[in-house]
Amino acid sequence: MQSFLQEVAADLYRRYGEDVSSLHILFPTRRARHFFIDALSHLAERPMWQPRWLTIDDLMQEVSGLHSGERIRLIAELYKVYSACHDEPFDKFYFWGEMLLNDFDTIDKYRIDADVLFRNIYELKELESDVSYLTPEQLEVIRQFWANFTDGATLSEEKRRFLAIWKTLGPIYRRFRERLSSLGIAYNGMVQRAAADRIRGGGFVFPEPRRYVVAGFNALSECEKRLFGFLATAAETDFYWDYDSYYKDDPEQEAGMFVRSNVAQFPPRTELRHDNMRGEKQIVSVAAVSNAVQCKYAAAILADLARRRREEDPGIAAGARPALGKETAVVLTDENLLLPLLYALPADIGRVNVTMGFPLRQSLAYTFVERLVELQNHRRRKGDGCTFYHADVAGILAHPYVAECDAALTRTMHEEIVRDRRISVDAAWLGRNELLKRIFTPAATWRELSDYMLDVVAAVARQPYEGDDARQRVEFLAVIAEQVTKLRNSLDECDIDLTAEVYTSLLRRHLQTLRIPFEGEPLEGIQIMGILETRNLDFENV
Repeated sequence: MQSFLQEVAADLYRRYGEDVSSLHILFPTRRARHFFIDALSHLAERPMWQPRWLTIDDLMQEVSGLHSGERIRLIAELYKVYSACHDEPFDKFYFWGEMLLNDFDTIDKYRIDADVLFRNIYELKELESDVSYLTPEQLEVIRQFWANFTDGATLSEEKRRFLAIWKTLGPIYRRFRERLSSLGIAYNGMVQRAAADRIRGGGFVFPEPRRYVVAGFNALSECEKRLFGFLATAAETDFYWDYDSYYKDDPEQEAGMFVRSNVAQFPPRTELRHDNMRGEKQIVSVAAVSNAVQCKYAAAILADLARRRREEDPGIAAGARPALGKETAVVLTDENLLLPLLYALPADIGRVNVTMGFPLRQSLAYTFVERLVELQNHRRRKGDGCTFYHADVAGILAHPYVAECDAALTRTMHEEIVRDRRISVDAAWLGRNELLKRIFTPAATWRELSDYMLDVVAAVARQPYEGDDARQRVEFLAVIAEQVTKLRNSLDECDIDLTAEVYTSLLRRHLQTLRIPFEGEPLEGIQIMGILETRNLDFENV
């Protein structure tokens, strides 16, 4: 049975041959590209150039003429607009600002009238706030005299402030977009809305004839529909939709709601086979008492599957090729299951390709940054110098990145601190070698703290280390240094006064979201991935 991407590759190669290289192809995920190239490589009779790969964002930016800004910069610019209406410190606004930016992004992607939306929300919240304390009998009376709903005298101060924020969201939205336009940057939804408006006004044409292939999309925003409509008329565009007739042809099946609309609006030139749901399958459901047991049982299933493959195929039994390959996928609904699964996998199942990336917050490099942050947060001035809290000092001295540099020295220092029962430890006493001098240096302002982080991380990376994870250590520290620099540049552009506490909060939030990609051949071995990464992909075993 051919997969969706194999069918798309076969149809395009049949129609265009080696001219497939001239096509601009859009997939919803980068992972789909690798499997498409693999399918195309089995069809091509000789070497050829790859097609030109694009994303929705690439096209939207080309059409709109805007480019997306750094998220921290966008939130900072939003804060400047918001603070003109409400008095709130930046650290308290940041979390609220992220939510607000996401809301603005959705509003623009679906081309919603923001003024009408926020006015309706304000009126709804006003109603909810005004009647929240009433009894059912009182509610009935109020419903008959709904004109009294807007009586502000009945609202508490907290509710007044809450409604005041909702009331200003419309003006904040407009001023924020105006400010970003003047700076030449935008958030993703603003880029898409600008592109859709430009297409609607007829203000954009491609500079040269192009041929596009749009494959595997499902739920489309209003801006994406506008873009696809433009591609259908302004360029030669082929649409391919990944669905099954089981739910697409049955109007009672909600799973086919989006694809039915897509096929009607953008009909495919070639009708692919879509009847896989009715094929024979073996589905096994297993109850597990914990996440760790889930991972161990998944590993046991893979081991049993590999064993049966070896028994059935002499080539596999002889070691000529791995028992399991890219036709087998382990799909994780929780990213925290990645490490337990990797530790549980048996050694004889062959190669493993991880598409999710390693969470930085679970690395030693991140715990070291946390130690440095706590060390600086609890420091105290003492004359011309400073002291550090004993618990933070002990944590630094015991951390592998420091302890392994001079184990005897760090152990002796820790024993002396415990023996003398020191609560505060002088920085001058702690600076026994070059690395310790750098670590136990005070950093007061957020810029000093940023420079301090870069200096210490670079010093640790230069320390000689012969462990098995030496390369991993250097890579993780390099990623942290890169992100600290990027955060510093973004904050410098924002021109906002920050305290060291706010900076450390932003740094933590930023680093905790990072994932370090694994290196490897994406088309070899068992595929371990998240749900969204499975789009357009078909597997024999899941």
